[in-house]
Amino acid sequence: MYDFWFGSRDEICANEERYLLFVKRMLPRWSNSIPDSEYLAIHHALSTLDLRGRRPVIVETGVGASTIVLLNFAMKHDGLLYSWDPNGPKGALLRSVCTDTLVTHHQKLLQQHWKFVPYNSHSVHLGLPILGELDETVDFCFFDSEHTREVLIGELARVSPFLSDGAIVSIDDANYSYAHTNVAYINMQRRKLNLSPIANPSDNTCEPFFREVEQFLRSTWGQVEYLEDSYKRTYKDDLFWAYFSSDRSVMGRLEMEKAEALEHRFDSWRISERL
Repeated sequence: MYDFWFGSRDEICANEERYLLFVKRMLPRWSNSIPDSEYLAIHHALSTLDLRGRRPVIVETGVGASTIVLLNFAMKHDGLLYSWDPNGPKGALLRSVCTDTLVTHHQKLLQQHWKFVPYNSHSVHLGLPILGELDETVDFCFFDSEHTREVLIGELARVSPFLSDGAIVSIDDANYSYAHTNVAYINMQRRKLNLSPIANPSDNTCEPFFREVEQFLRSTWGQVEYLEDSYKRTYKDDLFWAYFSSDRSVMGRLEMEKAEALEHRFDSWRISERL
């Protein structure tokens, strides 16, 4: 139930993190896939942007809890969030959630601050390249889509021409290392269909995404600063893991959770001086 009392405007402004977690923790599980510590790390990273008086433009691929914290920042600073995800119903759920929470709090029109695109982020005509047609300069991006290097670096390459000097690039599941096929997700779905699992192709292992992304950024930007984030200080104590322990354990068995490198689930960089 989001038609709820979250506190007065002054109370919310006095403890914004508490409010944001309040909203997140009422989400159904299927739209609440990032831990609280990562959610707040995004919030903290956004607060370090030097906008120089400009309205912020934010991009995300893969909607979910991240949409709430990103849209909150956009609405607070009269900015704009563009989100890509082919899952239209998920976007519709989040539109309803944000209408009953962020719109009520900020007293601003949702449509003026969030553009949800229910389509493939790689599409020439409706994907990330349309940012050029819209004449946008992007200050912050969060990538959380298919979790393969092919898709991730493809998204980064498509948004890179529109990144501002001083923009922040952040990624979820930065500890994954699938080159072109997300075998863990495929095998989870195959099990539901009573099909045998596929083997991981021999050419499907790359460097962990946090290394692949930094390498790509350094090929395009003169200054690439790896950002120390609050997630790495707090993730071990995050109640998210215990609260969703049943499905996390299943995900671990299916290799969807990379527990051996959990500190690199979230990573971010500040970039400047385009080459």
